[in-house]
Amino acid sequence: GALGDNVGSSGLFPLCLSPLAYDAFLRERPSDPIMSEVAYKWISVLVALMVVPGTMVSPWIYNKLGLAGGCIGGNVITGIVTIALLYIAQIRPATGGSFGVFVALLYVCFPFTVISQLSTGPMLEAVTPPPKRGFAQGVNITIMNFGAAVSPFLLGTVSDNFGTPIAIWICIIISFLAGVVNIPLIWVKGCNVPTKPVPPERKALKGEDAELVEKALKGEWIPAQDLEELNEARFERGQPYLIVPPRSYGEEKDKLALLRRRARKDFLYHKKKSREYLAKFAIADEEELEAICRQVNQSSTANDPEEVKNIHEAMGKWFIDYVVDSGYSPQTDNVLMKQAIMTTFPPVGSVPGSYTPENLEQVLLDVEKNYARLMELEGFDEEKKGRATFQRVLANARSVIYQQNI
Repeated sequence: GALGDNVGSSGLFPLCLSPLAYDAFLRERPSDPIMSEVAYKWISVLVALMVVPGTMVSPWIYNKLGLAGGCIGGNVITGIVTIALLYIAQIRPATGGSFGVFVALLYVCFPFTVISQLSTGPMLEAVTPPPKRGFAQGVNITIMNFGAAVSPFLLGTVSDNFGTPIAIWICIIISFLAGVVNIPLIWVKGCNVPTKPVPPERKALKGEDAELVEKALKGEWIPAQDLEELNEARFERGQPYLIVPPRSYGEEKDKLALLRRRARKDFLYHKKKSREYLAKFAIADEEELEAICRQVNQSSTANDPEEVKNIHEAMGKWFIDYVVDSGYSPQTDNVLMKQAIMTTFPPVGSVPGSYTPENLEQVLLDVEKNYARLMELEGFDEEKKGRATFQRVLANARSVIYQQNI
């Protein structure tokens, strides 16, 4: 594959430039040349410099396609570009327009042809045992240099005896064959598309309860206190909060009663925790609050916004499945459903990731108030059924006083 890649690239450079372009735009028009000798020299020098953009773009391509995919793509691009340059140079009569297109195509596409050659070394590192890597790289360099030394002589001989287009077509065929030869490497570990690294918000970190984190990442219920303590520890270490994907409604449909029974303990914990945070932040100075807000914003920001978007969409799907399964008909009055959602989920002050010392206290007050309201709505604050009415009156009174204080 490496040898074929090396030989195939000879069709693009130098054969397409010299003798193909040299003949078409200079030698065949001695009285009125489109390309001067000086222009030819500059084009040759600048084409060599196009290797630099190729080296810059190659890591991005390898991350997207893998080493083998980048190698195959480079060989295919080399073959296609060489065909295009061959046909452009054969247009008669040659014009300034065809010369401009030829040079532009050569400069724009040449960096991509370098990608295949740059992938050989890393692929050998991936497939060769460590004790044999030096030997493998030595063999690779020897073959590449052998091809670079022999192919110009052979191609020059073909060009003299059968014409330059025939020599270029041989290079084109070899480029495509080199791509075909490398196809099996797509399935070789280290040469294929690299596995996307798991971001810290999607895995257990050092010192964490791996089993608990795994349950959360599967969308299974874990106590709100356990999840909050996990995230609080991450906050203290400057790490991102855990991202918890939801399970589908179909998976949880038979466990809704259990999920609802667990709500009381979770609501109480978050209400209590909001008060703790309020007390803690009340004694913090402005500099400490700014540091807290910076870290909260940083920990709340996921590495992959697309994943956050997918979780939001999954939650919306869960909600609508639940609503429909519970007997509601949002298709007949979606405005009413929106009103119900806004009533159940009033604003809590700020968009996640945009907390400031000015809005942090209000956010916590809104959160605490909302949990208190949810608990009253569900009757979670009633300890004994026989005293339900009296307890609800007291709860309503406490709610009014609480809201007046706020």
